[in-house]
Amino acid sequence: MTQKLPQSISHLFAYLAIYILGVLLTHSPVHAQQSAQLSQYLLNPVVLNPAIAGAEEYMDVTAAYRRQWAGLSGAPTTATITFNAPMDALFNGAAAQTDVSHAGVGALVYTDQAGPIQRSGYYINYAYHLKVAPRWFVALGGFVGSTQFRFDDSDVFFVQTDDDPLIQSVSSSDFDMSFGTFIYSDQFFIGLAAQQIFNKELPLITTGGTIATGTINTNYNLLVGGRLSLSDQWQLIPSALLKNEKNTPVQWDLNTKAIYNDRFWVGTSYRNEESVYLLAGVQFWDAFSVSYSYDFPFSTLSGYQSGSHEIVLSYRFFGNYKEKCHCPRYAM
Repeated sequence: MTQKLPQSISHLFAYLAIYILGVLLTHSPVHAQQSAQLSQYLLNPVVLNPAIAGAEEYMDVTAAYRRQWAGLSGAPTTATITFNAPMDALFNGAAAQTDVSHAGVGALVYTDQAGPIQRSGYYINYAYHLKVAPRWFVALGGFVGSTQFRFDDSDVFFVQTDDDPLIQSVSSSDFDMSFGTFIYSDQFFIGLAAQQIFNKELPLITTGGTIATGTINTNYNLLVGGRLSLSDQWQLIPSALLKNEKNTPVQWDLNTKAIYNDRFWVGTSYRNEESVYLLAGVQFWDAFSVSYSYDFPFSTLSGYQSGSHEIVLSYRFFGNYKEKCHCPRYAM
């Protein structure tokens, strides 16, 4: 049997457990935390908005891994892998014509682990890009798939006694959908998306057998930015991301990324009340890229952890990477 923890340590573990659970025991009804945190979303924007699939003229496979709050036991880790392509490139095995109205398809798999909580999802998506002006497109898209939520009480923190878990084990798998719209030209983009649209309720059994209602709420994000040419070799991508969910504060990121010769990039970002992060990356052979970011924290947990690490690997194929497309080339 697990030995009883000293009271001071028990209090710290209890605080961290509640923090990781979001606000699972501090509101009624109970609410889960927001969607997985990512810093380099411009390298993999389909994770945010399904309408972006197929905007570029090539197929793209991107994998990302994030370790948040390094050094803190039970801290969140996130892994994603996405595929997206114009339908012409997928079925014809060649560069697609993205300067006309066209369709895009894709897929997303993710897993997000935070202490005893694990969330995962498996999706396919479709998007249609309508050309509305010589250099402007309006895209609509959606994800369809399954989302899974699991709480494992064998990995739970104890509050007072060995037999006093916060919440007993919960496991749920449900149908899920997300929708988004994306408006873009070769120099500007703005997109709005809604994820987890069904507001799924979860029965949670707490200490003493009490039943509480947990809700995985719909979360919304707004992404806006542009691509500015400073010279033949230097380009700048300023952007902003707003995320919101019911009963949670609005989270926003302000970002700036500088690109040299379409091959090297560095950037910085500020995330409100949480961190400042830096990123850098390089593209090899016009097809493969690797990028890394590090978050410098200043939240209430900054004294218990040493920042967050994130790496993104991407491979492009069946496309003409040198041609200028009617899109902001956000994925750089």
